[in-house]
Amino acid sequence: MLPSIVFLAALTPSTYAFSIPTLRHLDFLGAASAQKQQQPLQDTLDAWIQQEERIALDKLLDNISPGGRNVEGHGVAPGTVVASPSQDGPDYWYQWVRDAAITMNTLVDVYADDTSSSLGRRASNILDAYVDLQQAIQRTSNPSGNFGDLSGLGEPKFEVDGTPFTSSWGRPQRDGPALRALTLIHYLREYNASHPTLWTSSLADDFFSPFYEASMPPTSAIKADLEYVSHYWNQTGFDLWEEVEGLHFFTLLVSARSLREGSQLARAFGDLGAADWYTLQAGYIENLLSKFWNKQKGHLVETLWSKRSGLDCGLLLGSLHALPSQDSGDDAVYAPWSDEILASLLALTQDQRDRFPINSSPWSSSDADADADIEDEEPFEGVGLGRYPEDRYNGYTTTTHGNPWFLCTSSAAEVLFRTSSHISTSSTLTISSTSLPFYKALLASSSLEVNEGVYRRSDALFHSIVERLGVVGDQFLSVIRSHVDAEGSMSEQFDKETGFMTGARDLTWSYGAFLQAVRARKNMMSL
Repeated sequence: MLPSIVFLAALTPSTYAFSIPTLRHLDFLGAASAQKQQQPLQDTLDAWIQQEERIALDKLLDNISPGGRNVEGHGVAPGTVVASPSQDGPDYWYQWVRDAAITMNTLVDVYADDTSSSLGRRASNILDAYVDLQQAIQRTSNPSGNFGDLSGLGEPKFEVDGTPFTSSWGRPQRDGPALRALTLIHYLREYNASHPTLWTSSLADDFFSPFYEASMPPTSAIKADLEYVSHYWNQTGFDLWEEVEGLHFFTLLVSARSLREGSQLARAFGDLGAADWYTLQAGYIENLLSKFWNKQKGHLVETLWSKRSGLDCGLLLGSLHALPSQDSGDDAVYAPWSDEILASLLALTQDQRDRFPINSSPWSSSDADADADIEDEEPFEGVGLGRYPEDRYNGYTTTTHGNPWFLCTSSAAEVLFRTSSHISTSSTLTISSTSLPFYKALLASSSLEVNEGVYRRSDALFHSIVERLGVVGDQFLSVIRSHVDAEGSMSEQFDKETGFMTGARDLTWSYGAFLQAVRARKNMMSL
């Protein structure tokens, strides 16, 4: 039972007070020696993926309390997701609200796979502890604010014991409440699926109560997050990389999705005022999101009015984490298979391929015709992806250069697997002027001619695209295979020149992103 998830009736919409602290540059210090990498010994990619999936889940759970081997006995509060066990060079011994929500959403999938298995029960126990801890964290005053006006929900990270982190940081960050709401709603739905009489019984009061103190802030984790998002979404904050202040694609996209999902949940419980309010605000956000498409550049930008190019792994992550639930019936805004996301993925991949020496000629073109006439179009192939072109964080300092990240490389694979599944289950494929460069690059090694138009299942091009998406997705996973160590461990990054793992060791998000890519791959292969 989840007695701590109580979804209260709507507060009267109001504008909460807020303030934005002075921007401080993040200081990532420390030193670490590169560890020697060893290619896994599996004969095939499939065999390696099957083994690495088990390893990644084990290592992800190692960083979560209760039960994690890296956190037990170290004063870590139950329900905490530690970003990394690294405490020195760099120090990631914290719980980020964003990272924790994304990780726990992965665990909801694990729970839903088999609620009665030992793994499902363990996941449920962890999720219950997570809910309790998040309610406590929401009510903890911190440098971003307090619970009275909900401003404190914009605090990006906490100590592992649940107390506030009080040093200088890039705050507030407004994606955490949206992602946490999505995770809790996801868990609530999956829990109800295995307890089908829950919402129609008196036990529903454990999740929702129509009674509240009008003068008090909401007492439910879900409700508090949705109220925060619906009132603060149009205020600037820091991006998911905690460096740039502004309005961000990732933050706004997950915010809109949390309000859409929250509206449906509120309506299911008869909270019609809240449902209408959340729907209204989601519409406003989605209208604003159209401004992130830069026609001149031919791709989306992560932050409006930024001096950066706008190419960013956050574009892929936002698309993936803002996908509608299967029960919602909503159309996705900037889905992984949307023209804009595919065009942006192509542009980011082309930049990173040329930027990082480790990406030089990653494939022998064994499945490509080297003599094919590809005109000026470089073939689209899997490479190691970093965060954004201007990145200077190397895992320890911000004085040199960025590197490819495991989580970004996995996310590219997931985008392609989901796109392949979407097209495969559709009756038609429309190639527009926006998506044409992507599809031409995807099939650059093919003799097929790619033009704008509508293609059907009877067309050879339709099936070639579906197949090629899976092939290139596997190439991105093969890049990861090349840079994990002999035990299957993943750090935060791998060096752009040597390929050795670098940055925080055993980054929880690295494992979660890989697991989600593998889940998407399984779905694709089942079609």
